[in-house]
Amino acid sequence: MPKPKVVEQPRTREAISRGVDTLVKAIAPTLGPLPRPPVARNQNRLELLDDGGVIARRLIALPDREDDVGAMLLRQVLWQAHQEVGDGAATAAVIYHATFNEGLRFIAAGANAMRLRSHLMAWLPELRRRLLLNARILTGQSQLRDIAFAVCYDEEMAAALAEVIDTVGQHGQVDVRAGHGRGIEHEFVDGAYWPGGALSKTMLRVDGRQLAEMEDAAILITDMDIEEGRDLVPLLQLALRKGITDLLLIVKSISDVGIGVLMEERVREKLRTIAVKLDHQKIDDFNQSYQDIGILTGAQPVLDAAGQSLADVTLDDFGRARWVWADDSNFGFASGKGDPLQIRTHAQRLRRAYAQAVDSDNNVRLLDRLGKLQGGLATVRVGGIAEDEIRSRRDQAERTVRALRGALEGGVVIGGGVSLLRLSEWLLADHASDEEMEARAARQMLARALTAPIRTLLENAGVEPGEVLARLRETSECCGYDVMRGDIADLAQAGIWDVAQVQAEALQRAVTSAALALTIDVMVLHREPEIMTDP
Repeated sequence: MPKPKVVEQPRTREAISRGVDTLVKAIAPTLGPLPRPPVARNQNRLELLDDGGVIARRLIALPDREDDVGAMLLRQVLWQAHQEVGDGAATAAVIYHATFNEGLRFIAAGANAMRLRSHLMAWLPELRRRLLLNARILTGQSQLRDIAFAVCYDEEMAAALAEVIDTVGQHGQVDVRAGHGRGIEHEFVDGAYWPGGALSKTMLRVDGRQLAEMEDAAILITDMDIEEGRDLVPLLQLALRKGITDLLLIVKSISDVGIGVLMEERVREKLRTIAVKLDHQKIDDFNQSYQDIGILTGAQPVLDAAGQSLADVTLDDFGRARWVWADDSNFGFASGKGDPLQIRTHAQRLRRAYAQAVDSDNNVRLLDRLGKLQGGLATVRVGGIAEDEIRSRRDQAERTVRALRGALEGGVVIGGGVSLLRLSEWLLADHASDEEMEARAARQMLARALTAPIRTLLENAGVEPGEVLARLRETSECCGYDVMRGDIADLAQAGIWDVAQVQAEALQRAVTSAALALTIDVMVLHREPEIMTDP
């Protein structure tokens, strides 16, 4: 068992540097359209990894505990970028690497780490503003396809996902699933669905299929555990009196006795009921789903938590939908009869919350809720030759969808690392006002870091970066190196773009974390470190 250890300078920065170097050496070759993906052994199989976020996650720990600290600092940055914006992990890795290494050089020359960090952080807002200022709004499916291809480098996938996002919109619900063929298929479905499904398979035996469908159905939402069959009697009597013939009953649980009452033949002849549950882990998710379904259908949830019972149900508590369906794992509906004004107002609240959210899990939940309120969804089925390939392509498709959402939200900038390169040129244009050593050093560190993505991309393509960068200084701002053609070109005309939000997040996260790492003087290595599978 390893002993607890306290590591101090200069070993701290040396260890962090070694850990960062190790991780970046695995990730940097994946940057650009001509990547050199590393291979990893995952249990009893080998897999090619072409995404920086996935590579970072696969690296659970380095053998040397001191080096592992540096790798984990960078791993956290890359995995967050992967989860929140879908792309940019490789860009963030090389920016982080360049910032940290340049900082070590200046610290060795006498610069103060804390003042360096202060100047680096002071520059970031203006760099981010200038980058986003040059963003262009996407105009049409063809540009979405270009952006998708820049993320996944798969023409079939790019075309399919561009059509999907163009159809459902920025906040539309997109469900990526494993396919059964070799290609990619997609379909559009009216309405929304929730995980859960029917509480009894006997409710699904319709025309030999494990699926139940109803038209013009009433919907009742409750958080109750229904144990006794007699608890259902007031509800069924009310429904029959009011002429309801099809009912979707959303409950927390229902006993076999309760299901027997709903499936009793005399009741079934007059009132067909499908009892479903929501499959959530957290109470907040239940409450949010109750709220969303209620607003979409016009239903008023009947809540045990509020002291209500099924005997208190009135006709106004029922919602309505043109089409309702359920299987053994999901249920959904289309054309809910909720108040359009309430739906729009609710969607606006969720959009504001989504724009302000900083937690990635909360972002995912808000986006899922927004997609349901849009009233339409797309299902993408990703195929392949083997299970490993299908899993890899599915991850790639989900990453591309997140990047396309970001492109619709914040626009795109010239790709190929050129937008960051132009920021570097602006940064170095006027440095006479920097009187303090650390201010001059921070400017040069950032300038070097901003050129790191294009240098890495060119190296991966087998091109000498110095020669190309010298030629680019004499060209217009839209010109860059098209590695597929092997020459300098107008990247806007060639359709080579980067998602502005992805580039801004990669720059922000990488520089912020690298600046923090430069100020770490002491590492405390525990005897039994906590084992984590997620960053």
